[in-house]
Amino acid sequence: MFASATYRALNAATVLAGRSSSRRFELALHEPEAAQRSILLDLLRRNQNFAYGNRYGFGTIRSMREYQERVPIVSYDDLAPWIERMKLGERGVLTSDPVLMFEKSSGSASAAKFIPYTAALKVQFQAALAPWIADLYRSFPGLGAGPAYWLVTPLARREEHTEGGIPIGFQNDAEYFGTFQRRVITKIMAVPDSLASVTRLEDCIYLTLRFLLQERSLTFVSVWNPSFLQILLQHLELNGDRLVRDLVAGTAIVNAPVPAANSRELRRDASQAQRLQSMLRRGVIEPTVLWPKLRVISCWTSASSASLEAEIEQKFPDVAIQGKGLLATEGVVSIPIERYRGCVAAVTSHVLEFFEPQSGVCRSVSEVQKGAEYSVILTTCSGLWRYRLGDRVRVTGFAERTPILEFLGKEDCVSDLRGEKLNAIFVERVLGEIECCRGAAFAMVAPAQESAGYTLFLESRQSVPDLAVLLEAHLRENPHYDYARNLGQLAPVRVFRITQGGREDYIRRCEALGQRAGSVKATALHKQTGWEDVFRGNYIGEQAEVCA
Repeated sequence: MFASATYRALNAATVLAGRSSSRRFELALHEPEAAQRSILLDLLRRNQNFAYGNRYGFGTIRSMREYQERVPIVSYDDLAPWIERMKLGERGVLTSDPVLMFEKSSGSASAAKFIPYTAALKVQFQAALAPWIADLYRSFPGLGAGPAYWLVTPLARREEHTEGGIPIGFQNDAEYFGTFQRRVITKIMAVPDSLASVTRLEDCIYLTLRFLLQERSLTFVSVWNPSFLQILLQHLELNGDRLVRDLVAGTAIVNAPVPAANSRELRRDASQAQRLQSMLRRGVIEPTVLWPKLRVISCWTSASSASLEAEIEQKFPDVAIQGKGLLATEGVVSIPIERYRGCVAAVTSHVLEFFEPQSGVCRSVSEVQKGAEYSVILTTCSGLWRYRLGDRVRVTGFAERTPILEFLGKEDCVSDLRGEKLNAIFVERVLGEIECCRGAAFAMVAPAQESAGYTLFLESRQSVPDLAVLLEAHLRENPHYDYARNLGQLAPVRVFRITQGGREDYIRRCEALGQRAGSVKATALHKQTGWEDVFRGNYIGEQAEVCA
């Protein structure tokens, strides 16, 4: 374990390595249009002689307006045939740069999307990460005095390749950073990179807790979904006795062999074991006693994750919860900057456009209006040209002349069994109006497995009489749903009572569907069926009460 001074030096080196990117971002806030124009023209010049660039005449485009007029807005499904060629190893398809790897994300028409990653795309990511990290350490004194825990890549990932032999997925979280930063970051990580070689999810979670417990000086935690922290704490309680024994002995007993690199980094900590044992006896886990120097937790706090923020704040009192910006598998849209009290558009990373569905007009970063809502259009170094990300944002203000963006939710989650066109944003609002759903451990609507209708999957300690009737009335506010119900095209909504582990079972299923376990987002509406076979529980009568 390093001393505080060593951690300060290593963290300072990380910030220093990104100084030029941070400075470029700061200057671009005053002239975002110029920064965007420079990125666009450079991308067009470098890709004018390849397949996609030839089709749309990249070599003769001289402005953002010309780019918008000539190149169509596309979805992943539009690009899928091109990406399939790239997966087979063909070069010069969507980008001139060689594809280093593909990263998987959740799909729409297909179960999973395969996003190409190039060396230039990693540089674009770094252009956003550097100013965020610099602002983070500047805004929270003491953050650099200890190790950090980052969860970016999924736990227990098995090695995969495309048909053309191209790797799928990063090997570890540090790969998002530059060479020097990677070397430094691996030294300040509380959980070693070698954990990625453990393929059993339960063992990964246990080993993660084991390493975190021996790092009492932990100062920073970065995860995607806040529910992952809840899962960690649940496993901490369930496996507490094992963890106590392993902390005392300096071991980690799991079902699979522990990689040698992990074993060498295990340490004894009898004092920490005693604290944990005392908590287990009292039946109360106190994270801030186990990690008294924890200063910041970075996680999603907007859209469907907003309801979990209060729970995290309760479990981690006096720890700052910083909402992540809009950072997707495809690219970075915004990064949190504390002094602007929001997430600022990442104008030095990719080309950003903002589409108004009502008018059909695309706005640049300098044309958006405060209070207006937009669909994000992204152009990146990896070959995503005017790519509709499927995320909605609202402009809440400006950092100098650059928009500050609030993530509102996904726009592409629409279920349409019989013409009802249920949208996840609408369903999220409906569940928010029902008390037992609003405060539930888990609540999600999905198509029923055995009939054309919907099921509410609910894990809640509260009781609500006639819940199915109440939910049905709210859903009928959607005129298409109401019409389909009146015609008898849709069966009445039903309620499935989850007895335990709803969030954890949800993450497992999403991972099986091709999503990254560490970045699975909670959603009020899921278009997949078969959840009755995933969750532990049973259906209840439409007129029954829901209770723990």
